[in-house]
Amino acid sequence: MGAIERGKRPRAGLSLREFWHIGREQWLTQRSTLIRGFVWLLGPLGVHARIRNAHLLRVLVGLALPPDAHVLDAGCGHAYAVFWLAQRFPSYHLVGIERDATLVNANRQIATTLGLTGVEFRQESVEAVGGEAAYDLVFSIDVLEHVDDDAGVLRCFRRALKPNGLLLLHLPLRHQEQRRVFPIFRRHTVEDHVRDEYTPDEIKAKLKEAGFRLRWQGWGFGLAGELAFELNYLGWRRPWLRNLVALLTFPLAFPLAYLDVRFPPERGNSLLLLAEPVEA
Repeated sequence: MGAIERGKRPRAGLSLREFWHIGREQWLTQRSTLIRGFVWLLGPLGVHARIRNAHLLRVLVGLALPPDAHVLDAGCGHAYAVFWLAQRFPSYHLVGIERDATLVNANRQIATTLGLTGVEFRQESVEAVGGEAAYDLVFSIDVLEHVDDDAGVLRCFRRALKPNGLLLLHLPLRHQEQRRVFPIFRRHTVEDHVRDEYTPDEIKAKLKEAGFRLRWQGWGFGLAGELAFELNYLGWRRPWLRNLVALLTFPLAFPLAYLDVRFPPERGNSLLLLAEPVEA
């Protein structure tokens, strides 16, 4: 099924136009006219989500999925990747599951406004994924580090996949091993992470235990991507200042973010893993 063979790199990063379009549909949910205009023109102010979605999408579009592929985004959040795929591959059947009802309703509103008939959003936790083997691809972006039973969720993903399906993950590298640019970010952690993120060996072992064979591993958030994130998030310790700083640094953070995706790093602060189920 997949065009990426073991040990081979996926296609080069997304084009500038492809990168620019990630998240732009979010203008439809904004109340402020100024914010609506900004997001419609340039996309979301925060670059971190756009970088991680872009790295996953650059791998995903290199996979030889069926024209009518059934694809699940497990823990879709604002569903940047789902909306991007729906507009690029309208024959795909896309399902996004999300625990937050507010996000699910907002995503449904966007899908209806854009006339995306092949998209479905469900209020559901990733722990509930499974049942019949229905999907050609399951992907998840920075979700497992929020889940207590990550090994159990991987087994759920395994059951949800067709026999020749694929699993694609984007995960943060363990924060103690991440390389920072500005000293202040050496103390940066995410409060709702239930573990210290992942090392490559750890997630590979969990995948093997859940019944997967690793097909390819890559990286995101190299120097350019990390610098883009840190510039964009310099006000993280002062929430009242965060958006202003992000706006002022956006002209530099955006091109740096794109460079990280256009020229994928040899090593970075996030992990990309493509795996396939092992036949029982």
